[in-house]
Amino acid sequence: MRNNLITRKMKYYHLIIILLMMFSCTNREVVLDNGVSIKYFKNGIGDVVENDEFIMLNIQYFDYEGNEEFNSQEPIVQLKDSLWENIPFLNVISNLKVGDSVFFQLSLDQFFGYIPGANYPDSLGSELMSFYTGVQDIMTKEEFENYQREQFEKMKMNDDQQLSIDLELIDNYLKENNINAIKTESGLRYVVEKDGEGRNAAPGDNVSVHYTGMLLSGEVFDSSLNRGEPLSFTLGQGMVIKGWDEGITYFNKNAKGTIYIPSSLGYGSRGAGGAIPPNAILVFEIELVDFN
Repeated sequence: MRNNLITRKMKYYHLIIILLMMFSCTNREVVLDNGVSIKYFKNGIGDVVENDEFIMLNIQYFDYEGNEEFNSQEPIVQLKDSLWENIPFLNVISNLKVGDSVFFQLSLDQFFGYIPGANYPDSLGSELMSFYTGVQDIMTKEEFENYQREQFEKMKMNDDQQLSIDLELIDNYLKENNINAIKTESGLRYVVEKDGEGRNAAPGDNVSVHYTGMLLSGEVFDSSLNRGEPLSFTLGQGMVIKGWDEGITYFNKNAKGTIYIPSSLGYGSRGAGGAIPPNAILVFEIELVDFN
């Protein structure tokens, strides 16, 4: 009990330190018509976001006990419409300019009351959540479309660069370990170690696959064998990573082998949890148990 109390106090001290740092820069405070107080620690420039414009912002918020509930990490883009006026959180955002960095608080009722399906005890409705928000940009529809195109080109260029790196790593690994793998146009490499029977699996087939997933280092991150049950899914429907949707099509029933998947066909720059880091090359030893 005492440890929980100390932990909670530390979280509040953390919030207090942040607030002191913020308000050492500016003391400007604006109270909106709905009673929400916006405290500024950096003042922006220009106009506020208008209807049918896009606002790009960073958001971090804490629950009423000081626990971090959300941190956008990367900017979030939202399109403003007339409904924003009636939603307290969006109403605050409507009053911000490019470069503004602010702190404000909303009760659970104010924040969750406008979210369909939100469920929390009525007794907590007046408890306050703390929000930190910074506006990175405000864009017209045309500007946002241009921004999307630029981001797509950057992403494609980064993916191409990462694919080249991955293929060099995979091919060096195969060479060093005397593995004769078949190369595909996508960059995936595979080895059929035991032939099965009949045709290969195809998109639309319901397949059952036993697998052991590893990083290129040999570190195992998952295995259906440990669970004693194969993974079943419909091939080619995006239910699994791209490397699986493609790789399983090179095997027929009861075939066994290994698939070497570049990160662009796996979990990319995001990774997956703590087990699969960003830009990880994946190796899967598989057995296509059955399909129909």
